[in-house]
Amino acid sequence: MFRNYLKTAIRNLKKHRLYSFLNIAGLAVGIACCLLITFWVLDELSYDRFNEHAGRLYRIEFDQDYSGELFHVNVTPHPLGPALEEEISEIKNATRFKPVGEIMVQHGENMFFEDRVAAVDSSFFQMFSFPLVKGNRDTALGDIGSLILSEAAAAKYFGHADPVGQVLNFNNRWDFTVTGIMKNVPKNSSLQFDMAVPYELLRTIGVGFDSWDTNTTITFVQLEKAVSPDRLAAKIQALISKHTSTEDQQYSLRPLTRIHLYSHFGFGDKRGNAQYISIFTAIAAFVLLIACINFMNLSTARSAKRAREVGMRKVVGAVKGQIVKQFYGESCLFTLISLFFALAIVWLVLPVFNSISGKEISLSMLTHGYMPLAIGAIVLVTGILAGSYPALFLSAFHPVDVLKGTLASGSSHSNFRKVLVVAQFSMSIFLIIGTGIVSSQLRYIKQKNIGFDKAHLISIPMRGSVKESYDALKKELLKRPGVAGVSAASDRPSFIANNAGGADWEGKDPQREVSVHFTVVDYDYVETVDIGMVEGRSYSPDHPSDAETAFVVNEELRRLMGFESILGKRFSFLGKTGTIIGVVKDFHFLSLKKKIEPLALVFEPEYLSYIFVRIRPGNIAAALEDIENTWSRVVPEFPFDYRFIDAEFDALYRSEERMEGVLRYFSILAVFIACLGLFGLASFAAEQRTKEIGIRKVLGASMSGITLLLCREFTLLVLLANIIAWPVAYLVMRNWLSGFAYRTSVRWEIFIWAAGLALVVALVTVSYQSIKSALINPARALKYE
Repeated sequence: MFRNYLKTAIRNLKKHRLYSFLNIAGLAVGIACCLLITFWVLDELSYDRFNEHAGRLYRIEFDQDYSGELFHVNVTPHPLGPALEEEISEIKNATRFKPVGEIMVQHGENMFFEDRVAAVDSSFFQMFSFPLVKGNRDTALGDIGSLILSEAAAAKYFGHADPVGQVLNFNNRWDFTVTGIMKNVPKNSSLQFDMAVPYELLRTIGVGFDSWDTNTTITFVQLEKAVSPDRLAAKIQALISKHTSTEDQQYSLRPLTRIHLYSHFGFGDKRGNAQYISIFTAIAAFVLLIACINFMNLSTARSAKRAREVGMRKVVGAVKGQIVKQFYGESCLFTLISLFFALAIVWLVLPVFNSISGKEISLSMLTHGYMPLAIGAIVLVTGILAGSYPALFLSAFHPVDVLKGTLASGSSHSNFRKVLVVAQFSMSIFLIIGTGIVSSQLRYIKQKNIGFDKAHLISIPMRGSVKESYDALKKELLKRPGVAGVSAASDRPSFIANNAGGADWEGKDPQREVSVHFTVVDYDYVETVDIGMVEGRSYSPDHPSDAETAFVVNEELRRLMGFESILGKRFSFLGKTGTIIGVVKDFHFLSLKKKIEPLALVFEPEYLSYIFVRIRPGNIAAALEDIENTWSRVVPEFPFDYRFIDAEFDALYRSEERMEGVLRYFSILAVFIACLGLFGLASFAAEQRTKEIGIRKVLGASMSGITLLLCREFTLLVLLANIIAWPVAYLVMRNWLSGFAYRTSVRWEIFIWAAGLALVVALVTVSYQSIKSALINPARALKYE
């Protein structure tokens, strides 16, 4: 019987080439989309799981309570790691991990700026699975001048020569001897670095190494087997209480394998990247379901063509179960054929998908882990889902009705087919609306006034001895005609993450705890960044007392203090007491996902890290060349390296841009698949009404009238799909927008645009077949069948 079923399936496939093509094409595109998104999801879920001890590795975190509002922090005091290892027996190992920042690294003529340098404890390579191909992982970081390189970094500086024992210079100040070479850090690691130096180095370069009151480093612990992280958190809380006040802090342990998807920092949103797993999984399900609906629709629409076959099989003894198996088998055969085409599509579009999603997925993932089983499950589920209704519907035919010719040609379940068409287009319209709203939010972010002029503003890192030459460099740069202003700060204005408690002012409730962000600035900072003053003035060399006793704050901090004017008010912060001399306009110094928070600009020249240069509009290239020449004269030992602030600001929304790109392309594919099914149904409907069309033409019906007749039903179905999709899309996208403190409104123009696009695409699809049918010679139409 299997041989007979297979032969029948192949005959039907060859006989009805158009419908077979539509079914296979729809399923192939649907499976390809599902595979691509499965690749993406598996890659996201695989983060950090390559570590041998991943199940016992945790990051120490805590929530800081500011008068009832929790601020989540992922960094800890420097002394915490060693103290945990010494005083809590349930902790097998502890290590600290701190990115050192951008450093100029040099070996002979090879000189590069590196921003993937990390200071770690010697236990780091025992806890994490970053294997060394050269050197001993237990002793490689034993000396303060030792250095471990990745294979890529070693090749960059030393080519094919053996790097072990060679010396690299950092910032023209420190020499490090290469003591180990590690394999390149996998892309699916939350910790990304190319060079590892001993943590003790931070003490040498002046980091507040022994302070328990400053949280600036990441601390990981490896627990002994069968230790509860929740119970251990209480012990960590007690340990920290011995060294500092933690009344307003609640410590916790986050599993290493949950950092990538669930990590968050600051007030508010705690969803992290995990929300995108749900979004992309839903998209994959939508696209595959749309393809399955095509198969159901076309199979049941052509049921009359298979009715006599089913009737004859039942007459000669076939039972319903056998016929169900036959049609399930046919749908699985179609799905299997579609799989081969889907794999070809994946092979062709994978480079484009990687570019859009920011991944580096390869086809080798098809054979990794459970992926073969996942592909088998996709084929089986798709085959059963696509073939379920046709199998049950066709197997229910009564032989007597079929052989008497009383079975209507595909009409008994036409309403169900309409429901499926509505479902298809509802999902497609939902994706179109989602794409439109994400695009609208991205435009809103890029066009929103962020409170300072980010155009024509560049940042230059202060490396090594550059800080010592800053005053001379500033003086020379201000002489250049293309330079409108020069200043410096400890942070870029697009990302000021430093915050602290302990702020105090006259009239403040002693029981109230507040968090204030801060950045260290130089003279002329407000003018160079072009923030704008609300009242008072910025720091000025004409007022020597500014360096010791002055503060400049933003409007949000003024609102928090509760005064209409705060000029001259006493203010204490970061161990410094003075008066407020100015209030700057509120500006966005973090992502627009975060609301503007209280900010203080503090004058502390020794902590400056970035130089900012405002370039006059006009010939930017000439101005940059002039700035570079000036730099080379004043700081010849360091190459000129700069970044535009507006580019850095745009980078904050890279994940949303990638989401918008994925949504856009998969929406197009969803509409394409839906149109394949619509084209097939329109062809079938026109075929079924061939004689009717002939009679109408004989009676004087025009081509436009017949075309309108055939299009009207499908137009109504698409309009109904809009009615269903609109409220669902509105609720889902409003929830997504709630993750942004500053967001665009859900504009109805997007819904109208989505409806119009879906309707136009559907009408174009149906009109082709309708016009073709309307052009048939009436004499030929009346002879049909």
